[in-house]
Amino acid sequence: MKKTVILLLAMAVLSSVGFAQKSVLTGRVKPIPNLPSRQASAITVENWMHQCDTTDFWPRERLIVEQVLAGNVPDSLRYLHEIAFATPVVDSVEILRTPHKICIWAACDYVAIGDNADFIRMPMGPLAAQEIADSLGCILPTAYMVDRINDVAQGAVDIFPFRPVGDRNMQPMVFQDSNNAINALFKAKGYHFGQFVSGLKKDIILTCRIKNDPRYSRNVAIYGWHHPDGRAQQPIFIRHGNFYVDYSHGVRLVSRTCTVDGKPMDIRTILESPTLYHLLSDEARPIVPATYAGDEPWLFNGKM
Repeated sequence: MKKTVILLLAMAVLSSVGFAQKSVLTGRVKPIPNLPSRQASAITVENWMHQCDTTDFWPRERLIVEQVLAGNVPDSLRYLHEIAFATPVVDSVEILRTPHKICIWAACDYVAIGDNADFIRMPMGPLAAQEIADSLGCILPTAYMVDRINDVAQGAVDIFPFRPVGDRNMQPMVFQDSNNAINALFKAKGYHFGQFVSGLKKDIILTCRIKNDPRYSRNVAIYGWHHPDGRAQQPIFIRHGNFYVDYSHGVRLVSRTCTVDGKPMDIRTILESPTLYHLLSDEARPIVPATYAGDEPWLFNGKM
């Protein structure tokens, strides 16, 4: 009953502002499917990071997938939270001539390895991110969806960049330094892990700029890292190969199932549709295919 009241209040807020884009958390939560319980014998973050330090990129990507799908994730990241928003009215786009109420389900933070007290938000490449998402009934967001998720932030921290020196920012030790800095900012602001907080990471996203251009077919798209005033530090960027990851990259899981005006729909189907994609993307074209699965990995010396 309580959750129903919260949802009705959320919908009332959307209606009262004339179907504005601003998102609201409805209070409804659901578990991520297919994610097993964390085992008591799961590797600790200290040992995990030592393993990452001594493992090359592609083998490390495989280990990340194995750890997450084995359930070595904090409790807060086992759930998806419903976010409601309404599409803007755009007379030049047929499907947007009238507003639509959209509900998506998103994780409160970025994919992490560890437990509630000791965890690391784990940067990874798009192929590993996509495999995790697919295995858990999820999808990666578009830039538009990242902005709608950012709307519901319950707090914000200033972005914490590290100066690039050679490939230092691609090293796991810097991943951990960044994670420690974020946790320190949480503590200073009185936030707790499990809240939606803005300013943490750049999202790996889906975009037509990669999928519609064969020059970038083996690349990754990133976007976000919002300032407290809502500005995104990182515009959509597609020039890194799919072997590239640094401390600032994060993976936000979003359920593949959303609702459009109360009707369940598959987000991938929406994003690939020449008419429906406008509901969840503000780009010029649909995303076909709306996945990194099947992309060829960059090779090093002929080896993955």
